[in-house]
Amino acid sequence: MEDEKILLTVKEFARLSGLGVNCVRSLVHVEGFPALKNGRKYMIHRRAASEWLEQQARCASVS
Repeated sequence: MEDEKILLTVKEFARLSGLGVNCVRSLVHVEGFPALKNGRKYMIHRRAASEWLEQQARCASVS
């Protein structure tokens, strides 16, 4: 079993999701996006953030 991190940095999540770093930096400030501030860094909950993005995509495709 691959050892996956639960929390990712902005750069790690950007690489994993295929989004740009600046885009992810903006997302951490969106209400409801699963990120927490740890000192000066934002940490993103890997699974919750992926689910959040999928939900946003579903909502956008319905509109």
